[in-house]
Amino acid sequence: MRYRRGASAERELIKMLEKAGFAVVRSAGSKKVDIIAGNGKLYLCIEVKSTHDEKLYFSREDYEKLISFAERFGGKPIIAVKFINNGWRFFYPENLESGGKNYKVSLQTPNYLTFDEVVGKQRSLEGVIKGEA
Repeated sequence: MRYRRGASAERELIKMLEKAGFAVVRSAGSKKVDIIAGNGKLYLCIEVKSTHDEKLYFSREDYEKLISFAERFGGKPIIAVKFINNGWRFFYPENLESGGKNYKVSLQTPNYLTFDEVVGKQRSLEGVIKGEA
């Protein structure tokens, strides 16, 4: 059931990315990252999670795998969480709360991104303050 829900969330996000003009590859079995997407200007390495709960724990191993792959690939590491009944939230790994062996994200986690911010259609408030394009 979990695998099916996760795969369904991945396919939903793939459709969203393709509609936004990205070429997308899904890594079945999640060897490194779940989704790699690029549009010639922006390259994303995305780990996708889905939950019915208001919080989700992200393993240190998945965190390090995502960071390492994104660095080698030259893409931005993104954690995409579908909070079922509450929509998508996107996080940079450095914005996750660390707690021992795991990282935690919740509906209350600040510094999340919207889909439009992730794909570059809208700048984040943090980006505006830092003067990023």
